[in-house]
Amino acid sequence: MVNATEALSLILVGALWGCTNPLMRKGFAEETTKQSTAVANEKGSKGTGNGNDDDKRNNHNNPNKSFFVRRKLALLANIKVWLPYLVNQCGSLLYYKTLASSNLTLSVPICNAMAMAFSSVTSVLLGERVDRPGRAAGGVCLVLLGVAICMYSSLEEEERGGTTTTTTTGEEL
Repeated sequence: MVNATEALSLILVGALWGCTNPLMRKGFAEETTKQSTAVANEKGSKGTGNGNDDDKRNNHNNPNKSFFVRRKLALLANIKVWLPYLVNQCGSLLYYKTLASSNLTLSVPICNAMAMAFSSVTSVLLGERVDRPGRAAGGVCLVLLGVAICMYSSLEEEERGGTTTTTTTGEEL
C-alpha cells in the first residue's frame, strides 16, 4: 500500500504534470499564432509576385534556414513555453524518486489519473473549450474510481497476508 508521504508525492506529481500540460499547450498555441502572423507579414512585404527565385525562397512552404532557426529560438525564449516545461520536468524527477520506494502497480495509475484530473480542471480554468463537459467530468470520476478500486484491492491483498503470483492462465504459483 502507498503510505501518506508517497501518496502526497504522487498527487504532487500528478498536479505538476496535469497543470503544466494545458499551460504548455497554450504557450505553444500563442507562439504559433505569432509566428504565423510573422510569416504572413514577411511573405507580404518581400514577395513581388514576379515568380523569380527570391519569391520561392521566401515562400512559407519552403522556409530558409535562418527563418527556421529564428522561429525555434523565439519559441525557446518564450517564458510561457519553457517555464511550464521546466515545472513538468521537476514533476518527472519527483516521479522517478517516488517510484524507487513505492509500489509500481499503484504509483503509475495514481500519477496518471491525477495528471488527467488536474489537466481537465486546469483546461477549464484557462477557458479552453470543452465539447462535452459532462462526459469529461464523468470520465475523470471514472478514472479516479478505478484508481480507488486498485488501491482498495491492494489494501485487501496486503491484509490477507501478502501477494500471490499468478500465471497468464490464472493459476497461482
